[in-house]
Amino acid sequence: MKLSSLAKLALCGAGAVCGVGVLVDDLLVHRKFELPEALKTVFSGTDMSETRVMADDLTAWLENYGYERVYITNKAGHKLTGYLMRPAEPSDIYVFCSHGYRCNAKREFCGFVQYYLKRGCNVLLVDHRAAGESEGTYIGFGYYESQDSLQWLDYLNDTYGKDISIIIHGVSMGSATVMLMSGNEALPENVRFIVADCGFTSAWDEFEVKLQAMKIPTWPLLPFVNAVNKRVAGYDFKTDTDAVAAVKKAKVPMLFVHGTADGFVPCDMVYQVYAACGSEYKDLMLVEGAQHAGSVVTDPLGYEAKLDEMMAKFVPQKAD
Repeated sequence: MKLSSLAKLALCGAGAVCGVGVLVDDLLVHRKFELPEALKTVFSGTDMSETRVMADDLTAWLENYGYERVYITNKAGHKLTGYLMRPAEPSDIYVFCSHGYRCNAKREFCGFVQYYLKRGCNVLLVDHRAAGESEGTYIGFGYYESQDSLQWLDYLNDTYGKDISIIIHGVSMGSATVMLMSGNEALPENVRFIVADCGFTSAWDEFEVKLQAMKIPTWPLLPFVNAVNKRVAGYDFKTDTDAVAAVKKAKVPMLFVHGTADGFVPCDMVYQVYAACGSEYKDLMLVEGAQHAGSVVTDPLGYEAKLDEMMAKFVPQKAD
């Protein structure tokens, strides 16, 4: 049977969408792909050159300070790597750090480590699956990362005892990760508070924002990419990364942080998760003029003061 010209055109169009959809999904979630520096600036809406120089210096300091490599194997069989840093004096406070998209633990949290160490906290930096020194193929936009991170918290409790105090701090995709953790029944009771810095409401929402900014229609591309991702990587960009739904179930105190000049994750998103959060105590810190993941750079003293406030409120202090 011969196909009409219209049918041939429709098949060609479907094939093009299919090919583009598979390519886009690979670019988004496969660890082997890396965007060129020029495109990173376009997609993020942020010039990170100044922050990059600062991160180089702080990462060098972190490496010089030293850490112990620690490991777990997640439920998918991937060996995950963490870096445990100790303060000058023994402490029963542990800060768990969750990094962002296509980043790694040491790079993302080099601006926070000195603060926590000076406050007498142990710091556990972890490379999420498909990042840094950890195994894995697909990035989970918070879905897989939140599951693995709950295993890391079990590791802390099993190794150091359940009477320790745990603080959770996430940045960007790491913030989405900790928000997904916040509503999970498996979250340990000794988590004292959570810091969610510049996280998206869902991966789907974030992709919509970027496509709209580039004047690219979300349909049919985004639904098709999502279908491909469910088949290849095993999760749904909309339902499985829904931070708004997760924080509605949260019971632990939460601090939300966002820069007003964030060109990657719109500042409007923090209002949505803050409003939805079901925690008895929640706080919102907006940093005027801060770009994506740059609040600690734009207002380090204000950020530290807010963390001090959270620690004073929710972390039990040992008697002298």
